[in-house]
Amino acid sequence: QPFQLLHSRPLQMAGGFLRGVLESIGAPDTDPRGIYVVSVIGAQSSAKSTLLNFLFGCGFAVRAGRCTRGLYASYLRPANGSRPMLVLDSEGLLSLGSEGSVFDGQIALMCMTCSHLVLVNHKGELSRQLQDLLEVCLFAMRHLRLTRLQPRLAFVLRDQHDRSRTVHEDMLKQMRNHLEVAARTLGSPLHELILLDSTAVFLLPSAVTSELRQGQEVCWTSELFAREVLHLRSEVFRWLGEDSSKRSDRGPHEFSSLATWLDYAANVWETLDQFGEQLLHYRTIHDIELRRELADVAKTAVRDALDGTGGKGECEGGTAAGFHARARQMVDSFVARMHANPSKLDLETTDLELSRALACLRDEFVAQLEEIFQERASSPRFSATAKEQAKQQIRTPIEWAFENHLYTWKLHLKKASDERAMHELWVHFTGVLNRHLARSGHRSCLSEAESHELFEGEWRSYEASYRARLSTLIKEWQTLAHEVTLLFNHAVGKLQHEAGALALLKEVGPQQVALHQGRGRSNGVATLLEQTDEEWAEQYFYLGFWNTVKMKGLALLQSAESDGASSILRTNIIPKIRQAVQQGLQQLRSEIVSRAVLDEATAAESLRHITCTILHDMETRLITDASVSLKRPQMLHALHVALRVSCVEALVAVEEDKQRGAMQDMLAQKALIEEHFLLIVQANKGDVERATNFATLYNRSLMHWLDHEVTQLAADVRSQVLHEMPDPQKASERAFQQSFAARSWPDVLEYVLDMNAYLEKCYLTVFHQRKRAYIGAAQSRVEKRVLGAYRLLVDVIGTWARREVEATPRASLGLDVAKGPSSALCQKSIKDLKDFIATHAEDVPRSADSAEAHRQLAERLPATADFQITDPQLFAETLQARISDFADSPEIRARLANKLDKALREQSVQAWSLIRGCSEHCPLCGSKCDLVGEHARHHCSHHLFPAFHGWMDRNTGLPSFNHCLGHETREGTYECKDGTWRRLEEYLRSDHPSWLPFVRDDTGASAERDVQHLRAAWVNCREALLEYFSPMADGCPEEWVESFLEEGRALTKADLQVAKDTIRKLRNHTWASSID
Repeated sequence: QPFQLLHSRPLQMAGGFLRGVLESIGAPDTDPRGIYVVSVIGAQSSAKSTLLNFLFGCGFAVRAGRCTRGLYASYLRPANGSRPMLVLDSEGLLSLGSEGSVFDGQIALMCMTCSHLVLVNHKGELSRQLQDLLEVCLFAMRHLRLTRLQPRLAFVLRDQHDRSRTVHEDMLKQMRNHLEVAARTLGSPLHELILLDSTAVFLLPSAVTSELRQGQEVCWTSELFAREVLHLRSEVFRWLGEDSSKRSDRGPHEFSSLATWLDYAANVWETLDQFGEQLLHYRTIHDIELRRELADVAKTAVRDALDGTGGKGECEGGTAAGFHARARQMVDSFVARMHANPSKLDLETTDLELSRALACLRDEFVAQLEEIFQERASSPRFSATAKEQAKQQIRTPIEWAFENHLYTWKLHLKKASDERAMHELWVHFTGVLNRHLARSGHRSCLSEAESHELFEGEWRSYEASYRARLSTLIKEWQTLAHEVTLLFNHAVGKLQHEAGALALLKEVGPQQVALHQGRGRSNGVATLLEQTDEEWAEQYFYLGFWNTVKMKGLALLQSAESDGASSILRTNIIPKIRQAVQQGLQQLRSEIVSRAVLDEATAAESLRHITCTILHDMETRLITDASVSLKRPQMLHALHVALRVSCVEALVAVEEDKQRGAMQDMLAQKALIEEHFLLIVQANKGDVERATNFATLYNRSLMHWLDHEVTQLAADVRSQVLHEMPDPQKASERAFQQSFAARSWPDVLEYVLDMNAYLEKCYLTVFHQRKRAYIGAAQSRVEKRVLGAYRLLVDVIGTWARREVEATPRASLGLDVAKGPSSALCQKSIKDLKDFIATHAEDVPRSADSAEAHRQLAERLPATADFQITDPQLFAETLQARISDFADSPEIRARLANKLDKALREQSVQAWSLIRGCSEHCPLCGSKCDLVGEHARHHCSHHLFPAFHGWMDRNTGLPSFNHCLGHETREGTYECKDGTWRRLEEYLRSDHPSWLPFVRDDTGASAERDVQHLRAAWVNCREALLEYFSPMADGCPEEWVESFLEEGRALTKADLQVAKDTIRKLRNHTWASSID
């Protein structure tokens, strides 16, 4: 009795139940001879099942049309004791109702990889279509590497009245030669993939003969067909025997039992189901080679542009510097310039110049890259469509590299700004101390109270001047309004060419934004959110003629304020719209404050959000039940101005945060400065205290070097991680495959609740996976380098002390340990030690690592007063002990780990902002546009059922299961914003032109596969989704439940709370990957 191996839609491998059946029929019993596996493939209705029934006496179903779904099997035990046999009957290929070339390839590959012999059943002569299918299967076999053996292919040509073998064998020879060429193109001989003899073609007459007898049709199987089938049967066993004897010399048989074959077949189908589509969507090997060649052309052009080769912009070596080299050179030169001119004004000027120079460099290389690609892809062999697709993708790597280098520069800039501010603070107070020491003749004579009084006076004076300088560096409202205006006007100019509501945007001057400074009606102008409901109703809505009549009639009949549509507008509609606008603007404000910058990409994305999301929701959801219409241009303009005002206010908050942060950093240094100040001016402090303080300051300065090394390491790790990351444009595809396609129901629920958050979760998981591969060794190298500098400092201090002791014998100095010698003639100052460290860095180092350590010790000398050292030996011993304590303490390792973790976390968040994609959603189902970068047309690779976004029938509450690419959707009509019902394409052209063309090169196979995934997901997630979208009714079809329900894995209401918690953590940036 036949049993089904592949079932349902999409096809799934039979599981535990089938294994139990196989065990009951002898699956555990291993046969030392193994089992034969024979399968058949061919077009639909080509009598494949009939052929197997005649050959082996199977009981496969036979009828007109499609009678086999998926893959069926029949297990045979010959009575004569010969090897048992498993016969596979596959679903028909190349039919009008087929799911596409990918499905045909999967079925053919399943049979070819799991069988010793594949009978290719074909009506008529060998065709080019069959040859193309075998070509693509060879390509997939070569790359998937699934086969344990080389299956033999034999062609059975049906309904042949002229059974002259010569003609058909010549055709088979041509096909074999062609396949050999294709296999060589793939880098493998044909015999390593399949076995195909030039004479392996068998001709069969029609299986059924019929004639008219006494007015009735009589059918029977001819004796000729039975004889030929018997001949074919003997050939089948001969082929199996010969191939088995050849393989027996190389080891044991492939399949010793049904259980081993089933395990292998399950693994094969799992691989084909997950990865087959990537390899089987081509038409021919020639198509594969052309696309591969074009991809290589694009890849080479991108590599040449990034890494450099001969061409424009030649360097000293005669080769052109790539974008990476020139960008690194540019960043390094500006970093050097930044350290050479470290004032605040110079830092800002340098930052502006570098950003512009790097952007110009990016545009130059993008134009150069497109020119190189067009030149190299000029061959007419490449289709215009393929070239355009490749051209759209080659800009992304340049953009990615640009953002990477710009962010690296921003890290250097922030670090330098913070260090410079603190350095200026120390320089000021060391100058005060040096002037005090000069006036007192280097004698400390102040009491503790006098010392505190002197410090507080100097601190108040410096703090007042610092606040004054800081206030001049903070940008005012008018300045920020002007910058926001320039940024948004440039974005508007780029977006106006897009269709839809974006065409209504117009440039706005800074005056309109400046009118809202200070907020409130005291300034004469109120923003959109500050206007009253009456002002909203008057300025942004039309009530229409009949509603106006009703209003006036009700006003005459009623003395109350209940005025029909106007009352509904003010009490119901306007508050909902106001809340939606407030949430959208608050979200943008929070994003700007968190990122501390507003760029053009964010401005463009926010303009799309107010036009395509907020305005669209107003028109399609919030006022759809009311007898009012929106004054679209007026509302969009008010939203536009409110958006700019929110951006200015966010940037003002950023400037205030910068000011508060600068003051907090200054106050954080107060305690250290006060300690050093009092130590120098008080009379009861000696070499031990001053050495301890100097060691603390030196350690703090070296910690800044550690932070700098962490910043550089984090930038390097970030570059390597991003280099290993998958293409950002595949992020949405990856999310769909990990959730719906993988049948991971908790992931499906998170995907539905917030796709952006789920995308970020997938990205962070991959980021941490890649990060772990790089972080350990690099962190150890930094730790070793920093600790080596500490040990080197101890040695240098000891060398200086020995030199000073030898020059000034200790016995000649009547030394007082607490106060030092009475004579100042032989005393040394801290300047002597600093000069020795600096000159020692120039004279001693012999290796690059040693030179770098000496250089850092010299550059990181702390700013201190030039105090006296009475006993160099005592000062050096104390200083060495304190430096060694710092080196041996866990502080360095802990600081390195914490700083590195924080830096990588910040860079991970910044990198995610580059690949989060477009915010547009499908107008039919709400699925997110998955295109990355600037684009005028939106596209979604995987549409969901509208029910996954809470859409239901207005009257019954039943969920909507009309897939966007389904026939019902394409043939349906939709209500446009003007109230007219139109067909799909006309509806999109009217209200959502940026979503045209809606279906791109879709044959129906991928859409059908997605539909099956969606049905399975709804069945197993519906309890949680119905709870989330309450009061949605449960309208799941029973046949879906029977086909897709997974007992024990289906989600419950409790799983909804878990998914909500995960999404909430992702939105609040508190979610942590389990990898860490």
